[in-house]
Amino acid sequence: MDGKQDKLISQLFRDTLIIFLLSMFASVIGNTIDGIITGNFLGTDSLAAFGFTAPYQRFTTIFPAVLALGMQILCSKALGRGELREVNGFFSLAVATALALMIFLTSATFLFAGQIADILGAEKDLGVIRSLTIDYLEAFSLSLPALALVTILTPIMQLDNDRRRAVFAVVVLSVCDIVCDLINVFVLDGGLWGMGIATVVSYWAAAGVLLLHFVKPNSNFIFLPEAVRLKNLREMILTGSPMILGRGASTLCITILTRIALALAGGAGVAALTAVWVFMFFMERVPIALSATTQMIVGILLGEQDKNSILRLMKISLKYSLAILSVLSAAIFLAAPTIADLYIQDDLATYQMTLEGLHCVSLVMIPCAISMTFNYYYNDCGKHNLSNLFSILNNIGFVVPFAVILTPWLEMTGLWAALALRYVALMLLIFFITCRHCGRITFRLEDYLLLPKGFDVSNDKQLNITVTNKAEVLGLSERAQTFCEENGIDNRRSMFAGICIEEMAGNIVDYGFNDGKKHFVDVRVIVKGERVIIRIRDDCRSFDPKKWAEIHHPEDPAAHIGIRLVKEISTEFDYVNVLKLNNLIIKI
Repeated sequence: MDGKQDKLISQLFRDTLIIFLLSMFASVIGNTIDGIITGNFLGTDSLAAFGFTAPYQRFTTIFPAVLALGMQILCSKALGRGELREVNGFFSLAVATALALMIFLTSATFLFAGQIADILGAEKDLGVIRSLTIDYLEAFSLSLPALALVTILTPIMQLDNDRRRAVFAVVVLSVCDIVCDLINVFVLDGGLWGMGIATVVSYWAAAGVLLLHFVKPNSNFIFLPEAVRLKNLREMILTGSPMILGRGASTLCITILTRIALALAGGAGVAALTAVWVFMFFMERVPIALSATTQMIVGILLGEQDKNSILRLMKISLKYSLAILSVLSAAIFLAAPTIADLYIQDDLATYQMTLEGLHCVSLVMIPCAISMTFNYYYNDCGKHNLSNLFSILNNIGFVVPFAVILTPWLEMTGLWAALALRYVALMLLIFFITCRHCGRITFRLEDYLLLPKGFDVSNDKQLNITVTNKAEVLGLSERAQTFCEENGIDNRRSMFAGICIEEMAGNIVDYGFNDGKKHFVDVRVIVKGERVIIRIRDDCRSFDPKKWAEIHHPEDPAAHIGIRLVKEISTEFDYVNVLKLNNLIIKI
């Protein structure tokens, strides 16, 4: 295995992860801040009412999350193939559908707020808690179209090389929500209605920041209604179906657990569950970001059918998961008293229950990350039934039975244990399924990929090398020519393959390595039947050789002769820049 290839993938993973962490926190930071300030300044009744709205908040994020996931996976694969029109068709369909659905949900919430509160368990006999629940439902619903835009557009910033905008949107969302929450509490005295409006303002501000991206003239993503194919909606939803089942099951789960907590410890139990659930939902953004980063990059590698790179990526992903989550678990366990203080004030019983819950869930962050990574990966690979099963079991299939079994003896401790044990159970299930698939007990990561036979060409039919200087480019072109001849390609096309690599990779080194930074050019040559496919990937500044040749001196046949030569001798010559990587695909 080429160590330099590991460095390129590791750098890509790290850069993408940082932005994903910020963007994932953006989707829940308003909810988390609202919970902390509500618990501190508005009292236990308000925190309990906020907890009753949790299933509604989860439910309303299902639709944009499904579309965003389906769009991201389909766009990543299409980008890996260089099909930009198809990419914009998926993007435009996701945006239009998400906005239409969320506008409908906003209207429905205002019309049926009382009935929704009843369904959530905030019935009339709870008095002020019910009225507070309705207040928050109505106010929060106004943020739904903006929430949809933030959910859909954030991964686009990743794919379209505008990571800083995603970071800025997170900052705007966080600052707006904190400032508006504090104004509501100390100036306006707006109660839970005001807390909801603060979230509305913050999400619309973040959505505005993201929308400004599309003013840029060089964006790969544009709203292109003529490229929309309604039949693709089914594929998008099917691809995002684990999100439907996961969020739906999670919504049902928190509803059931809230009723169990109410029966076990009354309003104090609901408040403690709300605090633990909100914090756990917030901290789960870390393993979700790790999984989503893996998923986005895997989507591109699947489009290229590059098994070796997928295996390298999964090893890197799991290494990062173990390192980050080990530290995070220890930090949560040690900081649990401080975290509990953020939510609960002047109620010792509720505080003790919250502290116990935080200690319990801190112990399973690593199994959480590993199980999520494989779940997201399997969905990317098209194993929707398996991913759907994992989503259901993780979000309700394991946790509710554990809670029903344990709470009669352990009371609230049993509830916390149920939340933790679900991840351990899911890891054991992944192990069992893989061993059954292989027909033996196995711990080889390659076996857990569950890729079909024939997914990639055999190792003797592919050449993978990363180069860092011009001398290595010249050596690689000779190796590529010899490699092609050894695999039955005629001398003429084998020579052409070497010429393509020498010209294109050489240009990258000559003009892309002059910024004083360390760069890599990842070259992959495969023989598939009678065809030679060359993929050249680099982490230099964006450069489209096809467009450059068309714009600069197109009338001069001697200009850019190397690029023109490659275009003439290849049957396909495609370029796409994704995740700040230049990707050139040449077929001979």
